[in-house]
Order: sequence, then structure tokens, then C-alpha cells
Amino acid sequence: MKIFDIPELTEAEKRLPVSKYYTEYPLHYPNPLYQQLLDNGEMDWKDAIPVEKWLDLLTVDSYCKVEYGYCIMPDGTGYIANYSVLPGNITPEMRMWYVKWLNIHSKNLPENCGNIRYKLWNQKDHMDHGLVNGDFKQGIYTLETLSMGRDEKEIAHVSIRHNFDVRDYGFSEEKYEELQKAGVAITSCWESFDCPGAHLVLSVTRNCPLGGVETCSREWIGYKAENGKIVRDYDTPEFMLNAQYLRDVQIHNTVEQQHLATFLPDLYAEYKDKDIDAD
Repeated sequence: MKIFDIPELTEAEKRLPVSKYYTEYPLHYPNPLYQQLLDNGEMDWKDAIPVEKWLDLLTVDSYCKVEYGYCIMPDGTGYIANYSVLPGNITPEMRMWYVKWLNIHSKNLPENCGNIRYKLWNQKDHMDHGLVNGDFKQGIYTLETLSMGRDEKEIAHVSIRHNFDVRDYGFSEEKYEELQKAGVAITSCWESFDCPGAHLVLSVTRNCPLGGVETCSREWIGYKAENGKIVRDYDTPEFMLNAQYLRDVQIHNTVEQQHLATFLPDLYAEYKDKDIDAD
């Protein structure tokens, strides 16, 4: 499979022991099946989950007609459906550990170099990541590009992830408990940026019938969660509401999900018992 050329680390970053997980694990292009779907272009918007029915994604074992694709909706907003499977050697404990570990900067991380722990996940696009003011409740910030190098003039943007509870947005306690008992994990958040715009994000992660763990995720570009309601963000800029942008985000998400399986088992084995800020 074809691999991406990745940015070179600074000399100071290279001296960090963790840097080997950046340099020794190639970043691959989307696998052939994903690439075939991407080459087909936009999906039919009629097969998308309309934002009014966004909670329909939250099921124990159901699938939509289209689980992987992107499109512009009739109202001009964007839609992305992503499906990924992590193999059985990636345990839930590994995944939970990594998403917490990457928020903490290594103790000898050089200044003005971003967060190397986040860069491991997608060496091409990821730059920095952490807790807003060191407080999880204030959100998680990310600095990244999204075109995987396609657009050399692309400006990196800071996004802030605002997590929320779907039960505060119309999902019943009964259905929530059903998913919890079945071991289904829910991710629900919306993202704001250092420019106008908003992305609503929802996903379910559950055991895959064929082994491993599957994640079915959706993004509604141009919407956000606010005071118990999903609302349109009319300030979302045009550059986020076109097919090329959606395709770029789809590829970015696909690449980082498949790359996680290449380095996480080794990283976890080496760092899980070390101090949280170990280099």
C-alpha cells in the first residue's frame, strides 16, 4: 500500500524516546476498499441520516444503507458517514488509555513543537492537542490540517471539542441503558473553531460481529448542540460546505483510524505503566 511522506520532527523531538512511534510506523493511504468508495464520489444525500433524526444512529446492532460516504445536503450543510474496524488486538483499555494519555504533554516536550503524542496518530495532519486551560470540562483543543497534504496552502485551524450527554438532547434513559448493557460506547460532541463554523459529531463503538471493534460515526457540518437542542450554525463558512472539504475530512478520519492499529499495541505495552508525563 502507498504511504504518505510525513513532516520531519525537530532535533529536540527526535531525542524523545516516544519519537520512534512517529518515525518507525508508516502512515498508509486509505485501504483499497475505502479508496474504491472514495473514488465513487459523493453518496446520495437521500441515504444520509437527516440531522432531525440524528439519534437514529444510536443502536445496538443496526446499520444504515450507507455507512461510508459524504455529501452536501439539500439545505447546503455537509454530511459525513464513517465506518471503521479495529482488530481484536486493540482492546477497549488501550483506546481509553490513549485518548487520555495524548492530552498530557511529555515532561521534556520542546516548546512550540505541538504535541508529539497526538502527532503519532496522524503524522501528516496532526500538530497539537490538549485540555483547554488544563480542564477537561472546558473542552479539548486540537490544532490540525485536514487535507493530508493535498492542499499545500491549507491553513491549520484550532478546534475545540465540546462533549455533551445525549440524554440531555432527547435520547431516552431506557435506550441509553440498553446500549450500556450491550457494551456500546457513545461519543457525542460538537466542535467549534478559531474561525466561524460548527461540526456536530456522533458515533457508536461496539463489538464487530466478525471480530474486533467497529465504530459507526457521523458528522453534520453546519450544526451544533446548544441548550438541549441541535441548531443550525449559519456562520459556518463556505470552505467547510463543499464536497472537496468533506472528502478531505473523510480521508483524514479514515487514515487515522486505520493507522491507530499499527502503533497502539506497542505504544501501550511500553508506556501504560510509566508516569503519565514520561517522555
